[in-house]
Amino acid sequence: MEIKDRSDNIKLREANANGALQGISPELLPNLMHNLPGMAYRCRFDDVWSMLFLSEGSQELTGYGVSELLEGGDRNYEEITHEEDRDMVRRTIELAVKQRRSYQMEYRIMTKSGEIKWVWERGNAIYDQHNYPVYLDGFIIDVSGRRKAEDELKKAAQDLVELNATKDRFFTLLAHDLQNPVYAIISLSEFISENYQSFDRREIEDAMLQVNSAARGIYTLLENLLDWARLQTGRVSCQKEFVSLRKAISYAVEHYAKAASQKGIFLEVEQEQDIMVECDLRLLSSILRNLISNALKYSYPKSSIQITLKKLDGQAEISVVDNGVGISRRHLQKIFRIDNDLRQYGTANEAGSGLGLILVKNFAELIGAEIQVESKLNHGSTFSLLLSTKID
Repeated sequence: MEIKDRSDNIKLREANANGALQGISPELLPNLMHNLPGMAYRCRFDDVWSMLFLSEGSQELTGYGVSELLEGGDRNYEEITHEEDRDMVRRTIELAVKQRRSYQMEYRIMTKSGEIKWVWERGNAIYDQHNYPVYLDGFIIDVSGRRKAEDELKKAAQDLVELNATKDRFFTLLAHDLQNPVYAIISLSEFISENYQSFDRREIEDAMLQVNSAARGIYTLLENLLDWARLQTGRVSCQKEFVSLRKAISYAVEHYAKAASQKGIFLEVEQEQDIMVECDLRLLSSILRNLISNALKYSYPKSSIQITLKKLDGQAEISVVDNGVGISRRHLQKIFRIDNDLRQYGTANEAGSGLGLILVKNFAELIGAEIQVESKLNHGSTFSLLLSTKID
């Protein structure tokens, strides 16, 4: 009885299969090809992959009609494959054919409109009776959306890595730059309070000047920290107004006049004429203060710093020139970046984080200006700010 049941089941399955085959209409294959989301193909195994058959999806994928890509048409598939990817595609196919296996790869194509698309392709070779590859059958789909999403994800991951590195670097700089001036204020104030009765007026004045210098260093650092925080959170905007560069330079020089005097450095200002520009005065002032502060920090006592204003062809150039310690060629390329590993104290042992120059670079970009630097180790530095003199 069991043997009979098995025989009946086999006959039933065969009957169902035959019925299904009889129900397949001639238009099934064309309908399937029409509804495919990509492009099915058969091509010759030749140098240009001459197409013998293409499904209708070729129009949406490539922008070319079927007749344009078929053998003898206006284009062959090798021509629309991105030039940089052609060798890779050919090597992948040839290796798979040689090993008698299917191939799978991603590469770029150029559509009829000039758009670059990423595509995924899978296929295999068809061999003749002599085992010689004559055709390639395969399927190609557009994966540009996925590739874009992957690239954005990779960029976001890289940005996160850089953000974490920036944060770590930032806190290291903060701790480093605050330690020295705070320690100087604490130690000097304690020393003065314990010994002021034995000091004469000149000694007390010198001590207080040192305290004042350390406090100013902290104040400058805090100013930069606040600007940096606003910059990182997108809260720095450019509010343009008409600005006199002569006045902007004068305010910046006046801001550091006392610090320069304490270090015995002469601030020399050279201006051919006043120049009016349209920019953000607050950001411009921060740039100038940081450039002058940087020059003071790395200039030798009893030297001079030149601040010049010149009008060039459609531009105003403000230069801050010092004859101080200078910057080596190795570090020059990275002085405007947070990952700069240059840790250099000033000529009076002032701490130097480099945060001011990072703000200079970012603020210059915000006001549409350009910052340039020339420097040679032990021969000083020249920082130049170029601003457009065109008024909108």
